[in-house]
Amino acid sequence: MTVGDRKRLRQRAASGLVAAVVLGTSPALFAPSASAQQTSGHPAESAAGLSAREASGTAAPADDDPAKRKKALDKQISDLRETLEGAKQDFVDAAVQLETSQANLVSARSDLAAAQAQLAAAQAKDALLADQLKVAQAEEQKAGRDLDAQTAAEATTRKQLGQIARSAYVGNQVSGLSIVLDSQSAEDLNERLAVAGAALRSQNEAIAQLAVQQAELRAQSARLAAVRAQVAELKRASAETVRQRQAAQAAAASAEAQITQLVATQKTAVAALAGKINDERSRLNALSAEQSKLRTILVARAKAARERAARSGKGGGGGGDSSSIIGSGTLSYPVSAPISSPFGQRFHPILRIWRLHSGQDFAAACGTPVHAAADGEIISAGWAGGYGNRIVIDNGELRGNGVATTYNHLSRIVRSGGSVAKGQLIGYSGTTGLSTGCHLHFEVLVNGNFVDPRNWF
Repeated sequence: MTVGDRKRLRQRAASGLVAAVVLGTSPALFAPSASAQQTSGHPAESAAGLSAREASGTAAPADDDPAKRKKALDKQISDLRETLEGAKQDFVDAAVQLETSQANLVSARSDLAAAQAQLAAAQAKDALLADQLKVAQAEEQKAGRDLDAQTAAEATTRKQLGQIARSAYVGNQVSGLSIVLDSQSAEDLNERLAVAGAALRSQNEAIAQLAVQQAELRAQSARLAAVRAQVAELKRASAETVRQRQAAQAAAASAEAQITQLVATQKTAVAALAGKINDERSRLNALSAEQSKLRTILVARAKAARERAARSGKGGGGGGDSSSIIGSGTLSYPVSAPISSPFGQRFHPILRIWRLHSGQDFAAACGTPVHAAADGEIISAGWAGGYGNRIVIDNGELRGNGVATTYNHLSRIVRSGGSVAKGQLIGYSGTTGLSTGCHLHFEVLVNGNFVDPRNWF
């Protein structure tokens, strides 16, 4: 053996020993690296995060803002009161109660549908998360077993390397010089070299195997950590879903209880209203009779006026100052207030009939001064049933027609008879009779028929 062969043999043996000692004293190799944790943990984190988002999702509510609901209901009630203007107060109250109960019932049924949808969604997510959690827990157990097996295999390889290292320090087969010096013959030297070579190959194979095992151990540790994180996140998401399911169940139960109560309230309201329908029909008939009576009087007065004019050879007319304290036109506005309800046909929501709103309502506060819309003669002033305190003025012939004006629901009458001039104070607005609030109900009759006052201002 040459000197170079001996040198290479000593270097090879020394490198094997150093490698065995270094690998045997590296506890950090048991811990997964940061890169392994990041790479292996990210997919599990994403899966768990997806489940959490699914669990926290809720069905879109409706646009069911309580404030908007109240505003809409208030508008419904206001429209109903306006439609029932002139009805008896107890009838209006019963109709409002029924309208309110119906609106609340619709709202409660909408709440129930939303709660049931949320409950169904929560139950579906609960079942989904339960399946995902079951799979993740099984994967966690398998990852734990794989890590235990990998740890045992790594420990066995480490033990083998330790034995090789110890043999290298105490044995004769590692030292190249001892192999040469202790050889008895060339055959003995060759045999010793073969044994040393085999030992070195076994040592290198063990080192390579340990490196692979440690890499696998890091991967198994990272996988177990990721699966455990996924299990923890799924448990958290499952707990949140349970909370949502319980809340949805409570909301559904509350909505069902509210519906039961509202149905009973609605039945009561229907019964109360049904008991007043005949009275309402009678009242409307009385108002119709009052209007017919007034038309008869006005038609007779117009006829008498035309006959007087014919005998005297003069045309009729309603002279006087054509100026207005408020508006302009043939008639002046009787009160300074905005129009709250126009003339026209209205559908009675309870009796299911069309009826004429025979005048124009002005939203005048109680006590607002009321003026004559044109020159004329007061032919009626006093209580007029559903019209409350009323003044009727025969304005004579205007635009070639017999015209009369009425002023209703007055709180006080100032002029009870005689002639009045256009713009003259005749009374104060109020809410007498069958009125649902302070206002002036103003009517214009042409040849005994109710017409739209807007055409005469």
